Amino acid sequence: MSGRIESAGAAGRIREQIIYGKLAAINLHASERIQRIARSPLIAESRRLAVAILTPDVQLAHQIQFEVEHMYALCESVRSALDFFAYDIAEGDVIVTADAYGGGTRGQTLTMIMPLFVEGELVLFPAIRAQMSDLGGEIPGGFHPLAHEQWQESMRLTPVKLYVGGKLQRDVFRFLMTNSRTAEWLGADLGALYACCQEMQRALLELLGQYGAVAVSQAAAAMIAHTEAQARRFLIQHGSAASGQSAAELPAECGSGRVLVTAFWSGDQLVLDFSGTAGQLAAPYNSTEAMTKSVAAAAALAGCLDELPINDGLLAALEFKLPEGSLVAPRFPAATALSGHVTAHAIAAAVTAALRQATGASGDSYPTIHGGSTWAMLYHPVGSAKVTPFLFEPGFAEVTEGWGPSALFGSGRLLSAEELESGYGFRLEKRERQSDGSMQVELHILNGKWEYQAFSYGEESIHIDRWHSQGTGGNTGGVLENDAGVAAVGDAGESDETGRIEQAISFGGPVLTSGDVIRMSYAGGTAVREEKEYGN
Repeated sequence: MSGRIESAGAAGRIREQIIYGKLAAINLHASERIQRIARSPLIAESRRLAVAILTPDVQLAHQIQFEVEHMYALCESVRSALDFFAYDIAEGDVIVTADAYGGGTRGQTLTMIMPLFVEGELVLFPAIRAQMSDLGGEIPGGFHPLAHEQWQESMRLTPVKLYVGGKLQRDVFRFLMTNSRTAEWLGADLGALYACCQEMQRALLELLGQYGAVAVSQAAAAMIAHTEAQARRFLIQHGSAASGQSAAELPAECGSGRVLVTAFWSGDQLVLDFSGTAGQLAAPYNSTEAMTKSVAAAAALAGCLDELPINDGLLAALEFKLPEGSLVAPRFPAATALSGHVTAHAIAAAVTAALRQATGASGDSYPTIHGGSTWAMLYHPVGSAKVTPFLFEPGFAEVTEGWGPSALFGSGRLLSAEELESGYGFRLEKRERQSDGSMQVELHILNGKWEYQAFSYGEESIHIDRWHSQGTGGNTGGVLENDAGVAAVGDAGESDETGRIEQAISFGGPVLTSGDVIRMSYAGGTAVREEKEYGN
């Protein structure tokens, strides 16, 4: 008799795993589909998105993400939105939100929630979170290096119903389109998110019809509990009696900012206490609570993150103490857009060092996941009829303790030379890794005018030179401007009058025109390297 009970229990666990695997497959299919049908390269190529299925009590059942920042942010954004519409949610409603202070991380990242009802009861439902190409703000794309408040980075989109009872709310849709510089892309991406959520709803209804709502809910709950147990076991396996403390500083060019974390165990739960961290900054490096928790959890669980599903059990394995008004838990309306590129790396570095100190464990147990990348945002001059932001990543960052991109870099793809030329009018002449480990990139502007903002923060250094062709005939001299705006004459034989080019600075940033060349070179942990060669 006991053997038959044990067998039935084993069979039940296998059945739960099969059901949960089908939930994961629904997410996987949706994440691949949205990349194929979305218009913006931020989704289609850079894969700045996450797809999730949530339970009726708004627990995260399963999530697929391509960036660390979504780990807590998607679920917390959904909870904030459903709380906002408590007792006012019906079948066919679709809610969107892009609020950094409503469970989010930065204003340009939007979450779409599509509640699903069966016989009037809320059941498992889908949500998708993705970075939009533009949602307003002073600088296209929202990455404003001088921003000190949210509205400089983007509009603040608190929860609003895009669909009510299955009907598009045209006033809401028009409001979103009117406040985006890339209305065509935004409209197409919202349509892609909606189509994928609808397909996820259809697949969930099929799964519920096949196994029943009770069995599917039990499978999700069982896997959440199993994941939490496994995560706690990983975190405590190196000992729970000790504690460790470490700090990391933001790069000097980002101002004074220190992240301090103390790691200790309360029972079998790891606690990360950020008391002592510097106060919030009047700069875009403030990390919201969701961003901080996501990055810190990724650093603490890096040794097992690839083996465990992302669900509420994983999120519950850690406890956080985040001082309000600090760099890691700012008060509204502090700017936040660049926290993922800067502050996240300091948070991960501090957490990794604190855990290694507390446990005496090696990098195998708590591997390095930080290592900043370099990038630039290019866009048509502010005020143009069409302002299309283009995020250019010259290459992958390297972790400090090995080769390859860091986990915080995400799982995006680099745009190919063909895509750059056909889609934007740029010719990629060079993207090469040098023998010293540095990366060199050369980008030619073929047509139009473009402004740009360069971001060289983190553990990588970047040097951008802009070449302007000069003279006619056989004169091959040129003008070199560095990223500080200091110009030098390319041909020593030219007079100061003919060799000087006027620096064109508009509201958004330095202006690039047809014939200009951007040359980037960067290497982890090194100072900015100067280029002495002049080109056409």
